[in-house]
Amino acid sequence: MPFPIHPKSPALKSHAGPVHVVTYNSNGQYALTGGQDKKILLWNPNTGSLVKQYISHGYEVLDIAVAHDNATFASCGGDRSVFFWDVMTATVLRKLSGHTARVNSVALNADASVMVSGSYDSTVRLWDCKSGSAKPIQVLADAKDSVADVLVAGHEIITGSVDGTLRVYDVRKGQLTADLVGHPITSITVSTDATSLLVSTLDDTIRLMDRANGSLLQTFKGHKNSEYRVRSCFGENETYVVSGSETGRVYVWDFLTGRIVHELRGHAGKVVSDVAYHPREGQHQMLSCGTDGTVQVWTT
Repeated sequence: MPFPIHPKSPALKSHAGPVHVVTYNSNGQYALTGGQDKKILLWNPNTGSLVKQYISHGYEVLDIAVAHDNATFASCGGDRSVFFWDVMTATVLRKLSGHTARVNSVALNADASVMVSGSYDSTVRLWDCKSGSAKPIQVLADAKDSVADVLVAGHEIITGSVDGTLRVYDVRKGQLTADLVGHPITSITVSTDATSLLVSTLDDTIRLMDRANGSLLQTFKGHKNSEYRVRSCFGENETYVVSGSETGRVYVWDFLTGRIVHELRGHAGKVVSDVAYHPREGQHQMLSCGTDGTVQVWTT
């Protein structure tokens, strides 16, 4: 039986307006959120306390990526730039500009030496975090529409676009593999063993796809996602799949059967735009954020 889960009270409420992104740091001790109010907030989700604020964005914050050592993180949004932050001092180490439209997604490689950003301008840009260069290392311009999500998996960069195509760039070989999903992609997540990809699309469907050949392994349905960027993730060492919904609910599916095991209400009927599951197995905790301006902590 799935574990019982309920919202921890009270919800985290320090953003003014919609919260677009929520993510844990690598050990799950802290969480970062970004919102329409241009702020990035650092939380202790166990106590509900606000630890620190990061203020430098001039427009809404759309994505955050935390380095594995938790010392730095990257962020992006309406500024058309990517920001590289020092966690302890809350200072911007690098601000890199070059995109011609809002930046939807940002990712870091394993040692946080390279940032990858995906933009509404249909390009993906690679940035050197260590050097003083303000120019991108590389620009990937294969997408035909807005790039909604990017991630780094080893020597590969994986991107999802509103053009309905999942693209995998092998940086070492200089090769591109493209799989047509057929519907606008809103989020992508790679499995722990790196063999499959979780892909959310604007047809009320989440697809589990084989990373090697692009075949469909499983689908997850029941939530509403046809207009807005709604993200999904794996949970509890890939025992579950978790997603937000445009109906104000958080959905949890059994990974193997695709059956809904939880349908959670906690965002006043507003869009639940992002979810995050605690990175440590056995913690039974997850986070969700949405246009109601709150961050919910879900726990057993």
